[in-house]
Amino acid sequence: MFKSRAVRGSVYALLTTVIWSGNFVVARLAVGKISPMSLGAARWLVALFALCCFALPKLKREWPVAKKFMPQILVAGLTAVTLYNPLCYLGAATTSAINLALISVTTPIFIVIICSMLGEKQPTNTWIGCTIALLGSIYLVSDGQLSRLLALQFAFGDILMLGAAVGFAVYSIVLRKVPEGLSQSTILTLMVFFGLIMLIPFLMWEWSQPTTHIEFSGTVIFSVLYTGIGNSLIAWWLWNLALENAGPARAGMIYYGLPLLSGLFGYLFIGETMGMVHLVSGILIVGGIIWSSRAPKAEAVPAEAAQ
Repeated sequence: MFKSRAVRGSVYALLTTVIWSGNFVVARLAVGKISPMSLGAARWLVALFALCCFALPKLKREWPVAKKFMPQILVAGLTAVTLYNPLCYLGAATTSAINLALISVTTPIFIVIICSMLGEKQPTNTWIGCTIALLGSIYLVSDGQLSRLLALQFAFGDILMLGAAVGFAVYSIVLRKVPEGLSQSTILTLMVFFGLIMLIPFLMWEWSQPTTHIEFSGTVIFSVLYTGIGNSLIAWWLWNLALENAGPARAGMIYYGLPLLSGLFGYLFIGETMGMVHLVSGILIVGGIIWSSRAPKAEAVPAEAAQ
């Protein structure tokens, strides 16, 4: 449908961000009904079961190639499956929601910075668009009030969330170049399998706490299925395709739309309010994404010819 890999990858990144945005609504519904680590483990188990239903034959065929790519797969499993959610949940225990939101939207910045450190020069438009979209995200999570930003106090939880943001950036970068003969389903299956194994210590720690419990209800079942099939399987598969086709920097820019889409879904499904703050931040975020997507003048003609 889309001849340009960059456009195709951008569509994958947008679809991923839409699915991940819905996860915030689901998480709100599940609060107090299932412990965070249990929800995380359950969602990845559902994803792994679904993957095993169709991906194992391909994994067996691609195993010789997968073995050579195993270091990157293990890093992806550690950062995306094992560490990201535990760091977010542990960070939430000692810091505010606004701090978490502010730090979480720094991931695209880290992607661009790390890519630059690896020698991958980023266009000026990417830096400008990244800054504009970041300002839009900050404006949104601070509710348009400078005083809220000035009053922020940072805690140990902020360091944990910063580690999660950097980890997600690392994950996005290590999977940007997939070798020939290796499918996304194989990568995702191995990533989830090893990530779950490394998640066991976190899960055991949570189950040792006296307040840990699971309420078996329709809400919990829906939360596990949505996060397992939609958030963990479909979204991560699409994100890997976005990284492969559009690159981590362009995909990361679209990730800035996450808080805006989360607010929209909250408004549509659980009655949260939207106002001028959302409109202004939306203009900044979308504008930043569009700006970063502009090809430099010197590269515009060759890029078109290459397509």
